[in-house]
Amino acid sequence: KFRQVQEYLHSGDCYQVNLAQRFHATYSGDEWQAFLQLNQANRAPFSAFLRLEQGAILSLSPERFILCDNSEIQTRPIKGTLPRLPDPQEDSKQAEKLANSAKDRAENLMIVDLMRNDIGRVAVAGSVKVPELFVVEPFPAVHHLVSTITARLPEQLHASDLLRAAFPGGSITGAPKVRAMEIIDELEP
Repeated sequence: KFRQVQEYLHSGDCYQVNLAQRFHATYSGDEWQAFLQLNQANRAPFSAFLRLEQGAILSLSPERFILCDNSEIQTRPIKGTLPRLPDPQEDSKQAEKLANSAKDRAENLMIVDLMRNDIGRVAVAGSVKVPELFVVEPFPAVHHLVSTITARLPEQLHASDLLRAAFPGGSITGAPKVRAMEIIDELEP
Protein backbone atom coordinates (compact mmCIF):
# COMPACT_ATOMS: atom_id res chain seq x y z
CA LYS A 1 0.00 0.00 0.00
CA PHE A 2 2.83 2.38 0.85
CA ARG A 3 4.41 1.82 -2.57
CA GLN A 4 1.07 2.42 -4.27
CA VAL A 5 0.73 5.75 -2.45
CA GLN A 6 4.29 6.65 -3.49
CA GLU A 7 3.40 5.89 -7.11
CA TYR A 8 0.33 8.15 -6.89
CA LEU A 9 2.51 10.90 -5.38
CA HIS A 10 5.28 10.56 -7.98
CA SER A 11 2.77 10.60 -10.83
CA GLY A 12 1.23 13.83 -9.53
CA ASP A 13 -2.12 12.15 -8.94
CA CYS A 14 -2.12 13.58 -5.41
CA TYR A 15 0.14 15.51 -3.04
CA GLN A 16 -0.68 13.85 0.24
CA VAL A 17 -2.63 10.75 1.29
CA ASN A 18 -3.30 9.88 4.91
CA LEU A 19 -3.71 6.14 5.18
CA ALA A 20 -4.87 4.80 8.51
CA GLN A 21 -4.60 1.41 10.10
CA ARG A 22 -7.48 -0.14 11.97
CA PHE A 23 -6.79 -1.80 15.30
CA HIS A 24 -9.19 -4.13 17.10
CA ALA A 25 -9.10 -5.10 20.74
CA THR A 26 -11.54 -6.58 23.19
CA TYR A 27 -12.52 -4.60 26.25
CA SER A 28 -14.58 -5.41 29.27
CA GLY A 29 -15.49 -2.76 31.77
CA ASP A 30 -17.11 0.62 31.91
CA GLU A 31 -16.51 2.59 28.71
CA TRP A 32 -17.08 5.88 30.52
CA GLN A 33 -14.29 5.10 32.99
CA ALA A 34 -12.01 4.14 30.11
CA PHE A 35 -12.83 7.44 28.41
CA LEU A 36 -12.06 9.41 31.58
CA GLN A 37 -8.71 7.66 32.01
CA LEU A 38 -7.75 8.13 28.35
CA ASN A 39 -8.79 11.76 28.46
CA GLN A 40 -6.76 12.39 31.60
CA ALA A 41 -3.68 10.73 30.09
CA ASN A 42 -3.98 12.38 26.66
CA ARG A 43 -5.43 15.73 27.70
CA ALA A 44 -6.95 15.94 24.23
CA PRO A 45 -8.86 19.22 24.09
CA PHE A 46 -11.48 17.94 21.64
CA SER A 47 -13.01 14.82 23.10
CA ALA A 48 -16.41 13.19 22.95
CA PHE A 49 -18.16 10.20 24.46
CA LEU A 50 -21.30 8.72 22.90
CA ARG A 51 -23.10 5.77 24.43
CA LEU A 52 -25.16 3.89 21.84
CA GLU A 53 -27.32 0.79 22.03
CA GLN A 54 -24.69 -1.29 20.23
CA GLY A 55 -21.69 0.12 22.13
CA ALA A 56 -19.87 3.36 22.76
CA ILE A 57 -17.77 5.79 20.76
CA LEU A 58 -14.75 7.31 22.48
CA SER A 59 -13.10 10.13 20.57
CA LEU A 60 -10.01 11.97 21.80
CA SER A 61 -8.49 14.48 19.43
CA PRO A 62 -5.90 17.23 19.78
CA GLU A 63 -7.24 18.88 16.62
CA ARG A 64 -10.04 21.41 16.28
CA PHE A 65 -11.77 20.50 13.04
CA ILE A 66 -14.42 23.23 13.02
CA LEU A 67 -15.65 25.83 15.48
CA CYS A 68 -18.59 27.99 14.49
CA ASP A 69 -19.44 30.44 17.26
CA ASN A 70 -22.24 32.68 16.05
CA SER A 71 -20.80 33.56 12.64
CA GLU A 72 -17.11 33.24 13.56
CA ILE A 73 -15.40 30.20 12.02
CA GLN A 74 -12.15 28.63 13.18
CA THR A 75 -10.25 25.51 12.19
CA ARG A 76 -6.84 24.44 13.51
CA PRO A 77 -5.39 21.63 11.38
CA ILE A 78 -2.41 19.64 12.63
CA LYS A 79 0.26 18.44 10.25
CA GLY A 80 3.63 17.63 11.73
CA THR A 81 4.33 15.65 14.89
CA LEU A 82 7.43 14.69 16.87
CA PRO A 83 7.63 12.83 20.18
CA ARG A 84 8.32 14.71 23.42
CA LEU A 85 11.66 14.00 25.09
CA PRO A 86 12.24 13.61 28.85
CA ASP A 87 15.13 16.09 29.03
CA PRO A 88 13.75 19.69 28.89
CA GLN A 89 16.63 21.02 26.78
CA GLU A 90 16.40 18.14 24.30
CA ASP A 91 12.61 18.53 24.23
CA SER A 92 13.01 22.21 23.39
CA LYS A 93 15.37 21.28 20.55
CA GLN A 94 12.81 18.73 19.36
CA ALA A 95 10.12 21.45 19.22
CA GLU A 96 12.51 23.71 17.29
CA LYS A 97 13.30 20.85 14.90
CA LEU A 98 9.58 20.46 14.18
CA ALA A 99 9.12 24.22 13.73
CA ASN A 100 11.91 24.27 11.14
CA SER A 101 11.08 21.02 9.33
CA ALA A 102 10.60 21.82 5.63
CA LYS A 103 8.64 18.59 5.12
CA ASP A 104 6.23 19.23 7.99
CA ARG A 105 5.78 22.89 7.06
CA ALA A 106 5.02 21.91 3.44
CA GLU A 107 2.43 19.33 4.55
CA ASN A 108 0.90 21.79 7.01
CA LEU A 109 0.69 24.48 4.33
CA MET A 110 -1.01 22.06 1.90
CA ILE A 111 -3.73 21.38 4.46
CA VAL A 112 -4.03 25.07 5.37
CA ASP A 113 -4.62 25.85 1.69
CA LEU A 114 -7.12 23.00 1.39
CA MET A 115 -9.06 24.15 4.48
CA ARG A 116 -8.98 27.79 3.33
CA ASN A 117 -10.51 26.64 0.06
CA ASP A 118 -13.17 24.46 1.74
CA ILE A 119 -14.19 27.18 4.19
CA GLY A 120 -13.94 29.87 1.53
CA ARG A 121 -16.72 28.19 -0.44
CA VAL A 122 -19.24 29.24 2.22
CA ALA A 123 -17.54 32.12 4.08
CA VAL A 124 -18.11 35.82 3.62
CA ALA A 125 -15.93 36.87 0.66
CA GLY A 126 -12.56 38.16 1.83
CA SER A 127 -13.03 36.99 5.44
CA VAL A 128 -10.77 33.91 5.31
CA LYS A 129 -7.55 34.61 7.23
CA VAL A 130 -4.58 32.63 8.59
CA PRO A 131 -3.68 34.37 11.88
CA GLU A 132 -1.32 31.57 12.96
CA LEU A 133 0.91 29.51 10.69
CA PHE A 134 3.28 26.74 11.87
CA VAL A 135 2.83 27.06 15.65
CA VAL A 136 4.37 24.24 17.70
CA GLU A 137 1.99 23.11 20.44
CA PRO A 138 3.18 20.70 23.13
CA PHE A 139 1.00 17.83 24.31
CA PRO A 140 1.89 15.24 26.97
CA ALA A 141 3.52 12.80 24.52
CA VAL A 142 4.11 14.81 21.33
CA HIS A 143 4.70 18.22 19.79
CA HIS A 144 2.26 19.15 17.00
CA LEU A 145 2.64 21.72 14.23
CA VAL A 146 -0.65 23.64 14.14
CA SER A 147 -2.05 26.47 12.02
CA THR A 148 -5.21 28.51 12.50
CA ILE A 149 -7.68 29.55 9.81
CA THR A 150 -10.55 31.93 10.58
CA ALA A 151 -13.48 33.28 8.59
CA ARG A 152 -17.03 34.56 8.95
CA LEU A 153 -20.15 32.63 8.00
CA PRO A 154 -22.80 34.70 6.17
CA GLU A 155 -26.04 35.25 8.11
CA GLN A 156 -28.10 33.33 5.54
CA LEU A 157 -26.02 30.15 6.03
CA HIS A 158 -26.05 27.67 8.88
CA ALA A 159 -23.23 25.79 10.60
CA SER A 160 -24.41 22.67 8.75
CA ASP A 161 -23.52 24.40 5.45
CA LEU A 162 -20.01 24.94 6.78
CA LEU A 163 -19.77 21.32 7.88
CA ARG A 164 -20.89 20.09 4.45
CA ALA A 165 -18.27 22.30 2.76
CA ALA A 166 -15.39 21.19 4.98
CA PHE A 167 -16.11 17.56 5.92
CA PRO A 168 -14.03 15.47 6.21
CA GLY A 169 -11.11 17.55 7.39
CA GLY A 170 -8.15 17.73 5.05
CA SER A 171 -5.67 16.74 7.73
CA ILE A 172 -7.22 13.27 7.85
CA THR A 173 -7.67 12.82 4.11
CA GLY A 174 -4.90 14.49 2.15
CA ALA A 175 -4.78 16.71 -0.92
CA PRO A 176 -6.46 17.16 -3.23
CA LYS A 177 -9.18 15.98 -0.91
CA VAL A 178 -11.51 14.13 -3.28
CA ARG A 179 -8.69 12.24 -5.01
CA ALA A 180 -7.04 11.46 -1.67
CA MET A 181 -10.35 10.03 -0.42
CA GLU A 182 -10.64 7.87 -3.55
CA ILE A 183 -7.14 6.49 -2.96
CA ILE A 184 -7.88 5.89 0.73
CA ASP A 185 -11.08 4.05 -0.22
CA GLU A 186 -9.09 1.90 -2.64
CA LEU A 187 -6.24 1.05 -0.25
CA GLU A 188 -7.64 0.96 3.28
CA PRO A 189 -9.39 -2.20 4.49
